[in-house]
Amino acid sequence: MKKYLLISLSCFLLAAAVVFAANGYAGDNLSEWKLPSVPVSKDNPQSAAKIALGHQLAFDVRLSKNDSISCANCHVPMVGGAGPTPRAFGHGGELGRWAPSWFNSAYATSFFWDGRAASLEEQTGALPGHMGPITAPGEMGADINEVAKKLNGIPGYKMQFNKVFSTDATPENIAMAIAAYERTLVAHESPFQLYVNGDKKAISSSAKRGFDLFRAKAGCAACHTPPLMTDNGFHNIGVPQTGPLAEDNGRFEVTKNPDDKGRFKTPTLYNSASAAFFMHDGAFSTLEAVIDHYDVGGNPKAANQDQLIFPLKLTKAEKADLIEFLNSLTDRKLNENKPPKLP
Repeated sequence: MKKYLLISLSCFLLAAAVVFAANGYAGDNLSEWKLPSVPVSKDNPQSAAKIALGHQLAFDVRLSKNDSISCANCHVPMVGGAGPTPRAFGHGGELGRWAPSWFNSAYATSFFWDGRAASLEEQTGALPGHMGPITAPGEMGADINEVAKKLNGIPGYKMQFNKVFSTDATPENIAMAIAAYERTLVAHESPFQLYVNGDKKAISSSAKRGFDLFRAKAGCAACHTPPLMTDNGFHNIGVPQTGPLAEDNGRFEVTKNPDDKGRFKTPTLYNSASAAFFMHDGAFSTLEAVIDHYDVGGNPKAANQDQLIFPLKLTKAEKADLIEFLNSLTDRKLNENKPPKLP
């Protein structure tokens, strides 16, 4: 009798272990997925006043040619801080790439789909010698010195710049203020972050199964690594070329290394479930389409496709669980960010 009780107990424990594993409880090291403290440049320390100024500048069309486009026109909060159209539009018309999310960009080690900028300050295009959205002719198209002059002619801005930087607006401190604001756009309150920080009820059982798939069968975590959901690297995943460009060589245009042709930066997945489009050229408009692309192994005929891309053979239920997990990465407060009052 004792022998049978021990066998029954062993079977029960084994079954329990399987159930716990399926729900993400068995031996999970969730701490590695906790978002770390935001890295801040020693040359551009954060302050509440600087962040507030950057918030205004990011939503102000007066930073552009003809006072018509703001940073937030291409980084729209309600669609995950990313572009509302498959490709961004600027003074040059439709551009070749989709505007990626600025959420969690504080953790990035390079910027733009091809990684050509090394900091958030450089990425703005306000720093002398660094082309970016504010000064790129086809984008916001501004003369940054004229922008600084314009801002200094607005009493409210002139007062704020002097309060924050002890000087009038300059190209350099315009870049620093916008970067300071961008460093606050972090998905700390996403259900998944609440989950890895100890709230086991923050995400559903379906999302937990999706998290297991993300790290195992679906292979997502090979590039969307902990804790940032990106390896900050560049990969060719066989995305179809769409939009006005006949060809986009991605990272190759920066490195001139033939191996980098068709490689683009791995985006973070935080708030990606809110996005209207996906991939560097906005080729897909639903998460289902993105997962289907990976499920069939991308495009094996694409030159230089990464060896990490292979057929996944996911079931319909597994795809649904993956999407549930991706939804758990959404910090709704970021999506609800409202334009500030401008001077």
